[in-house]
This record gives sequence, C-alpha cells and structure tokens, in this order.
Amino acid sequence: MKEVLDIFLKYVLPFLVAYFINLIVNKFLSKQVLRGKIHLIFLKGLILAFVWAIAALTALSGIPAFSKTWETAIASSGIAAVVLGLAAQSTLANVFSGIALSASHSRPFDIGDRIRIDSYDPGFVEDITLRHTVIKTYQNEIIYIPNSIVGSSIIVNYTQENSFSYPIRVSVAYGTDMEKAMEVMATAIESHPKHYGPRPKVLCKSCDDSGVTLQALVETKDFKDNPLACSESLVEVMKRFKEAGIEIPYNKLVLLKGDE
Repeated sequence: MKEVLDIFLKYVLPFLVAYFINLIVNKFLSKQVLRGKIHLIFLKGLILAFVWAIAALTALSGIPAFSKTWETAIASSGIAAVVLGLAAQSTLANVFSGIALSASHSRPFDIGDRIRIDSYDPGFVEDITLRHTVIKTYQNEIIYIPNSIVGSSIIVNYTQENSFSYPIRVSVAYGTDMEKAMEVMATAIESHPKHYGPRPKVLCKSCDDSGVTLQALVETKDFKDNPLACSESLVEVMKRFKEAGIEIPYNKLVLLKGDE
C-alpha cells in the first residue's frame, strides 16, 4: 500500500495538479473573456506550458535512473543550453516572435481582427499560440502561420479603423451630363442602409475607349457589411442611371453579312 501511495505521489500527483490548474486557467481565461486581448492569450499559453513542464520534471526527478543524469545535465548546463538552442532554434524563434507580437503596445492585430499576412489569404485572427497564429478565411479554411513568419511579414489590418471603405466603379457614355451622373451615383450610395460617414465623393477615374469611368467609395461601419453594401450600391446605381436616362456603354459586336 505504501509503495502504491509513493508511486501516486511521485508520478501521478504532479500531472493531476497540472491538469486541475489547466482546468481552472481555462475556466477563468476562456476565449470569450480573452477576445481582443492577444497579450493575455499568449501569457496564458506560457503559464500552461510552464505548469506542465514543472509537472514533468517533478515526475522524472522521482525516477532513480534519472538522478545522475540530472546532476550531469546541471553540471554541463552551458553545453546543454547551446545544444538545445540549436535543436529548437525554429521553435524558440516562434516563441520569441509570439512574445514580441503580443506584448507590443502597438500590436498589429488582436483576436477577431481581419488581417492579411504577406501572400496568405486574408482572414480573421482566431488564436495565437506559443508556436503559431491561427487565421480563419471566408472559405472557413484554417491557416496556421508560424509566429516567426508573422513577426517578419508585412501585415495589413482591415479592422483597426472605425470604418471600412471599398471603391465601386461604373462607366457612363461620352456626352453624359457628368455632374448629374455623379449626383445620382452619390445619392444611390448614400441611401444604402449600411452607409457610414459623410456623403461619398464621386470622382472621374479614367476616360476609356467606350466611356468615362466614375468611382466612389462605399463606406460601412463594420467590415463584414462592406462586400454586400458594395454589391447592392452598384445595383442601385445602375437602376437609377436607367431611370435618369444615363447610358452605361458596353461593347457591341456587329456581324456583317457577306455578299451572296
């Protein structure tokens, strides 16, 4: 009975303690509580990793075969540190990059932000761990990007500002009353229920072969509303152009019948 109790105390109890600490930390620091607090999320990962490491070391210290091994390891800690550093170079780079990303006062993103990292598809930040940053795209694809890559990449954040805007373009025929066309286009965009901010400014983007291209920004409060708002605003512009008698040019194919 005493031997069983010794085995439990030496080898099982450390992992049970670590398990319950893990449950407590996850309960009080859930994803809902930590949403938008990327530094606390990364700190949570460090704490849990430290707790499990202590549990493993405590259990190993009770094995007699490891007693001299630990003494030798401590005596040669300098060499061991160099060897471990070289062996885990990429892992350590990810950890330190994650610390830099989460601890910075000017963090490039938080949980829930929509970002683009270099050539990776844009997506929403789901999580940041000791090793990687998790991005979820519109196609529900989960991308795991190593923190070392994130830390050295160009990051575009689409959601840090108070609003988001994207341009829509439409062409009108030469000879059109430009002031009238611009007024109709601005009114159509402004009338959209998701429109945010001041009245949009319509600009002459270019003079093309078949017509003049007009451009205006569709601005919304939430980024998620913008794609649909752009689509509906463009449809509304075309509808109002038709009602106002404003021609939208398009290429015509004329077939000439040859002599019989």
